[in-house]
Amino acid sequence: MQIIELKRLDPDGKGIEIVPGVRITSTGMVFDQPLTADQWREVGRRLQITRRAQTWLDADWLRYGHNTFDPEVVASAVDQLEFNFGTKGDAMLSLGLVPIEKRRPGLSALHYIELQKLKTIKEQDKWAKVAESEKLTPNDLKRSIASGEVTRGSEDRSSGVFTLQAMVTEFEVWVRKLPEGWEKDELWHRQVCEWLAPIIRFVEVVKRKE
Repeated sequence: MQIIELKRLDPDGKGIEIVPGVRITSTGMVFDQPLTADQWREVGRRLQITRRAQTWLDADWLRYGHNTFDPEVVASAVDQLEFNFGTKGDAMLSLGLVPIEKRRPGLSALHYIELQKLKTIKEQDKWAKVAESEKLTPNDLKRSIASGEVTRGSEDRSSGVFTLQAMVTEFEVWVRKLPEGWEKDELWHRQVCEWLAPIIRFVEVVKRKE
């Protein structure tokens, strides 16, 4: 069973356990000894960092392989490891070109997929700053770039009054219109998870009140 220890590197490059006694395996997390509240919280923080960075990690891995090995080797590894980049392969390679020092903490990899479509570095930097300061979602950033100004959400409403029931109805219509094969598009799944995060938090609060 493969085990990944939660470690960080010291200035000399040696691994130091962040939370001793915690192991992550391919099937779950193992706690070999009691944790303090701070240690337990640190484990959660590391999980969040990994979750937010996943698309970047995939992109950097793919870019390194593309730059280092023959295409046949890369294609074989992607297939054997069951990475499902689908039609997003070129976008992932493009993401890998973004220098780590230019990746803004307030933006996700999905924001940079939109930014990389811009023709100049100047435009990319401009819209990255706008997206971070205005807290735009990746989809809002896409709309804003297209319109040339900050644009949020869709202005199309079937009713003049926005209600929770109307939102549910719109969501059901949206689901019915999803393109075939959406279940296998992992990159798109991550974007949807980002969109739904506020709703999930809201639902969790409501459920706690039941």
